[in-house]
Amino acid sequence: MNLDFTAIILSGGKSIRLGEDKAFLRINNLTIVERIYNLLQNIFPEVLIISNESNNYKFLTNKIFNDIYVGFGPLSGIHSGLFHSETENNFIISCDMPFVNHDAINFIISQNSNHDIIIPKSKNKFHSLCGIYKKTCLANSENLLKSASSKINTQNGKTKVKLFDLINSVNTNFLEISNEKFFNDDLFFNMNSIEDYEYVKSKLKK
Repeated sequence: MNLDFTAIILSGGKSIRLGEDKAFLRINNLTIVERIYNLLQNIFPEVLIISNESNNYKFLTNKIFNDIYVGFGPLSGIHSGLFHSETENNFIISCDMPFVNHDAINFIISQNSNHDIIIPKSKNKFHSLCGIYKKTCLANSENLLKSASSKINTQNGKTKVKLFDLINSVNTNFLEISNEKFFNDDLFFNMNSIEDYEYVKSKLKK
């Protein structure tokens, strides 16, 4: 167990392309969020879930927290996770990454350093929703979110404040992972469509 870490699952996506909450799609009789929660429980002493639909997750845990600043995507979830975490080090992962495994998580947290954020990259792709975010990011994330309301496009409801605004505002390490033995092209695959769901089921079927 990594006693100085808290794991935080972000489960706030609207799953528009799937037509239903992707966290509760089933693979081999387990929901996606159950698979990730069970994996994290074997590595970390505490697992938090960030979701604005907290009642849906009580079958897993009571450690469920809403966004404090609602409507700003993963940045809202990360801010809430850091706010409610009781540890300096936090491993954050999105609920829609079913192929992330024990070896990948252990490698990422083994590379912990004095950086505020440590996120893996592979072949020039940055996997910002699977990495270490420290409490030192909390003030920056809050400042971004406080100012975000003035940056919302009133026509489409979208904000110009993004997660990479936080990543670029602190001391971030982009951790090359593509040369590690456990790496494969599906490792950080995130599920956004029915086709993605069918692909995941075909890869993980018993």
